[in-house]
Amino acid sequence: MIYGKMWCVVRPSFGVPLLIGAVAVGSFAVHLALLTHTDWVPRFLNGGPPAAKAALVVPAAEVAAVPAPQAEKL
Repeated sequence: MIYGKMWCVVRPSFGVPLLIGAVAVGSFAVHLALLTHTDWVPRFLNGGPPAAKAALVVPAAEVAAVPAPQAEKL
């Protein structure tokens, strides 16, 4: 363990709850920020309608119009 000697200074009965509490506070802060700064998370958690998905299919005419890359000769 890298910080094994830390427990010679800080008692584990104090340090472990402090570490777990810091992780809990950080996690709560991240989730609160997601809820207050996005519009899709509250709708998702409340069971709102799904957002429209972007089309992933490219029309064949657009694919044919793109030239194939040419290999460079050294």
